[in-house]
Order: sequence, then C-alpha cells, then structure tokens
Amino acid sequence: MTSFGKIEVSGPGALALLERVADNRIDRPAGSVVYTQFLNDGGGIVSDLTVTRLGEERFRVVTGAGAVDSDLGWLRLNVRPADGPVEIRDETDEVAVIGVWGPEARTVLQALTEDDVSAEALPFRRAKEIALDGIPVLAQRITYVGELGFELYVAREEAVQVWDRLMAAGEPHGIAPGGYRVLDSLRLEKGYRYFGADITASDDPVEAGLGFCVSWEKDFNGRAALDGKKPARRLRTLLVGGEDYATVYGGEAIHLNGSVVGRVRSAGYGFTVGRNVALGYVPAQLEEGAEVGVEVFGEIVPAEIAPDVLYDPGNERVHA
Repeated sequence: MTSFGKIEVSGPGALALLERVADNRIDRPAGSVVYTQFLNDGGGIVSDLTVTRLGEERFRVVTGAGAVDSDLGWLRLNVRPADGPVEIRDETDEVAVIGVWGPEARTVLQALTEDDVSAEALPFRRAKEIALDGIPVLAQRITYVGELGFELYVAREEAVQVWDRLMAAGEPHGIAPGGYRVLDSLRLEKGYRYFGADITASDDPVEAGLGFCVSWEKDFNGRAALDGKKPARRLRTLLVGGEDYATVYGGEAIHLNGSVVGRVRSAGYGFTVGRNVALGYVPAQLEEGAEVGVEVFGEIVPAEIAPDVLYDPGNERVHA
C-alpha cells in the first residue's frame, strides 16, 4: 500500500486547519485514526482519507496515490493565520505501507513483536508504535477489505525486511500476497467507497451513504450546504445478474421503468458473496429489494438494490 499519499500536518494551527477541512471530528486522543472526507463549500467531497493523530500537534493524513497533490493544495489553500503556525509536508516517499488482513493477521503480527497487539491494546481505528523484529513500525487498526487487520507504516529502507518477516511468519497460516484487484473485490462487498469513482466533488457525504462521518456539532467547510438537505439520490449497492460472472466495469446505465436513472460508478465480482456487485446512485426513494436494470454491452441485465454492506454487516470481523 506504499502508493498511499502521506502528508504530515503539524504545529499549533494543525488541529484547527484539519477540523475546518474535514467533516468528521479530528480532535480525538493521540493514537486515534479518523476516517473522514474533505469537503468544499458546496458540501462536495474533494477527498476521502484517514487522519491519524500522532501527537498533540502532529497528524498524518493518508490519502489515495492520485490525490496527494490536490490534498496538499487544498490544505494549503485553507490555512488561516489566526489558527497559528502550521507545517504541511509531503512524506509519501519516506514511508512504506504494508497491509496485513485476515482472520490470522493478529497471530502473524504478534509472532514478530513483543508489543501487545490484542484487541484491547490496539482496538479498531487506533494506531500504536511497535517493534517488529526490532524494526520500528506504526501499526494502524484499519481496513479496506472488511477483515481484521493492520496497516503497517515503516521507513522505506526497512520495508523489504518487514515484508519478508511477515511472509515467513505467515507461511504456516497460508499467507498470500494480494494486489489492488483483490482489494477492489473485497471492498465492494463491504460497500467501501472509492474516491474518484463512487464519490467525487459532485457528490456529498449524505447522498454517498457517509453521513456517519459528519460531525454536526462542529463547523466545517460545506456544513451550511448540507444542513437540512434531503438528497434526491443515494449511492446504493446493486447485485447485477445471477451467480455467473458478468463483465461490469462501471459507467453502465441504470434503468428504471424504461428510463435511465443513474450510472454504475464502480463494479466487480464479489467472490465471497458469489455475485456481481456494483455501486451506483439511484433515486433516494428506492428501497432494498427494488428491481432495476443495468445495461451491459447493450443488454439490460436485471439487478436488485441490496443492503449497503453484503459481508459481515455487523463488522464483527473488523473489530475482532
């Protein structure tokens, strides 16, 4: 996951800046990992990311590889002298990131460290410095695949050693490397959004199903535009066709009663649920079980609106 953008925001004005640009509350204890969005004045999503509080005045923004420059620009654009001094630094090339996820992830990690990585010592959405076979690592309990797991942040010169140790420790447990297509399939089953496709500056967090990220008790960019808004559309999970694999890429028209009511934003095959999964915006009044059609290479394929989360909706695995 080294392609993640990593931006350090530090100084007396860091917290005020991040609270202004993010819809979620950033002022949490050191070690907290906050999933949030950056919004523009119209409430549109200009980035989807996490913010880790490393200290009282030090934060790490972790964003997509293609968004780091725009996020740097957005942060700098929103600096206000009244907040106090703030330093914004791109540390993307300095830090490698290795994700280890799955039911045995903690077992593998614990075999390499004397630090406690239990659920009590390192709960979900928390970060902790550990020594992995003597190598300093920041372990974050966060996931993009819907399983127990960790993002490990390590100096780039130590990354290969960490990878090799993880693979060796995981061999008895059947560990295997997986690429971005694996992540894409798994995140679709969990309903996790992908910035640039499922969510863009033309979409707001309420209609994108990310209202749980919005901290209404604080002020932030775009709050006035969102306050009291009743969205006419909603990003929903669609199950397309039957159990056979279908070539659905994203961009396909969504039909309802003979009219196009939206387009698929992203799609793939969910190997855990055994169905073709798509995310797309549809009229907000459509409920689970409603039938629509997705135009796949000129053919209208039946689809149904499914629950937002198809796999482990109670997040028991994520919080294990």
